[in-house]
Amino acid sequence: MPRVLIVNMPLFSLRWPNLGTSLLKAQVLRRGIACQIAYFNYDLAEMLGEDRYTWLADSFAFVLGGERLFARHYFGDRLPGDEAFFNDVLLAADPGLTSVDRRDYEAAGAVVEPFLDRCAARDWSQYAVVGFAASFQQTMASMCLARRIKSVAPGVRIVFGGAACEGPMGIELIGQFPEIDYVCVGEADAAFPRLVEQILGRRGDLPAGVVGRESVSCGARPDAPDPCTFLTRDLDGLAYPDFDDYFERLAGSPLREEVDPLLFFETSRGCWWGQKHHCAFCGLNGSTLSYRSKTPRRAVDELRHLVERHGLHRACSSDNILDHRYFDTFLPLLRGEDLDLAFVFEMKTNLARRQVELLLEAGMGAAQLGIETFITPVLKLIGKGATAMQNVQTLKWLSEPGIEVKWNVLYGFPNENPDDYAGLADLVPSLVHLAPPMAAGRVRMDRFSPYFEAPERWGMVNKRPARAFRYVYPFPEESLARLAYYFEFDYADGRNPLDYAAPALAEIERWQGLAGSVTLRSFDRGDGVTIVTDTRPCATEFQRRLSGWRRGLYAYCDTGRSLKTILRSAAEWNGDPIEAEDVRHQLDSWVSDRIMVQLDGRYLNLALRMTE
Repeated sequence: MPRVLIVNMPLFSLRWPNLGTSLLKAQVLRRGIACQIAYFNYDLAEMLGEDRYTWLADSFAFVLGGERLFARHYFGDRLPGDEAFFNDVLLAADPGLTSVDRRDYEAAGAVVEPFLDRCAARDWSQYAVVGFAASFQQTMASMCLARRIKSVAPGVRIVFGGAACEGPMGIELIGQFPEIDYVCVGEADAAFPRLVEQILGRRGDLPAGVVGRESVSCGARPDAPDPCTFLTRDLDGLAYPDFDDYFERLAGSPLREEVDPLLFFETSRGCWWGQKHHCAFCGLNGSTLSYRSKTPRRAVDELRHLVERHGLHRACSSDNILDHRYFDTFLPLLRGEDLDLAFVFEMKTNLARRQVELLLEAGMGAAQLGIETFITPVLKLIGKGATAMQNVQTLKWLSEPGIEVKWNVLYGFPNENPDDYAGLADLVPSLVHLAPPMAAGRVRMDRFSPYFEAPERWGMVNKRPARAFRYVYPFPEESLARLAYYFEFDYADGRNPLDYAAPALAEIERWQGLAGSVTLRSFDRGDGVTIVTDTRPCATEFQRRLSGWRRGLYAYCDTGRSLKTILRSAAEWNGDPIEAEDVRHQLDSWVSDRIMVQLDGRYLNLALRMTE
């Protein structure tokens, strides 16, 4: 019988195994200790139905809608009422919510108690340790079950860890909730197995990165330990993640035909760009940005193991950023393995055309891009390390093969120039044939971000926990400030970004509505003529025939080129010198017709290259 159970509570996605808990299970098994993972998120989904479960998980993540449902069960009347939560939080975040949405949300709340009854219906005294993965929208569900476990098996040691437990958040959780015996406040690859050994009597010292109840027993809140003291530096030394429990649970679920599963994997942790220039709004990677990556051979071997063991050929990376060295190492290795694997990576946009081709040749089936905006001064302001031209250029190249491209638009950055949004509103109609953003929203203040650490420096005042936390935890403001990951703020200059961003946001909404229905394409016939077809609303001609030097010029601008470079390289794209004024006039004409864009002093053709 397993002595250790790791619990994966709602509202974790149904589509993939929990990578963090799967790594911990594998590390514990290495020490000869029996361990399992319970995917209780499937129990709730089976009671609600897959559609409603996924709606709750996806639509209410940033407003803590799932947390609220379980918090009502845990705290009862200590929380503000449902009407206030719906109006102050849910409607404020999404004014389009309907009475039907509210009824569905409340119906989900009615399932919480029978769901917990179902989870609690086992002999919990058989376990020495029960660990809870507390990422966002899992914390209060975990707390409800932990309380039930303690009521029937008080000898079980309850351990919390995950993104919602990092640093001061974890210390405040153990201070406020008596069900927790230990909390892992950072990466737990080494700490959790050692803690299990300590609980089982095999080791006496509390490992680095773990805080025990005795540390907060007198109401004090110790400082979070230095994450550098327990950071996992050798990723090659980790065991392969153990996904067996997930796939067994999926296979036995009545929802198995409704879930299209993915493998989850990691090749790196931290952010190599953030180590040099931490993006102002980014709170990812928690209290450390230290970048570590697996050796290419190890990363490929792990993927082969997962593909062969589970028979799946779709995988998503948890990396915050693709290792820029992997273009010369990992990707060629992966291509040579012939795994028929469609993978997803998150990437910066300062890519070359050849790098995009290498990704596609290796099997990339989708991409997540850190675009945020097409305003270069804003990108510089927040330290993105990319330009508007690079964003458009990479988005174009990745839109060509028809893979899924995930990215978002952010607006309302402190100290941004409102006048820049007129240019954004004018630009967007030219881009509507490219993969649209998933969402557009005002920038947040997240814990661990430069905005959070020094708000006044960035023109932000009145930092406070996001209002949703007051509807989940009936604690004083200073406690919420330690528990919260999302924060609200006011602009020091009193601005309202919607006053100037609204026209651009309206154009972005039109873009989303046009997704997949319009095109701007170029096709090289091979006889010296390129055909450009255009069905966008802004089109001035349905079809153009480009030949001679115009054909060469348009193709040369597949990458953003300065006018100086274009003129200097005329022999490369034409073979004969061309009058500078003719070139300039043609470029400006294409920009006017919106089949080319001029950004950051460079020209880029916008047509997607078709090969068939």
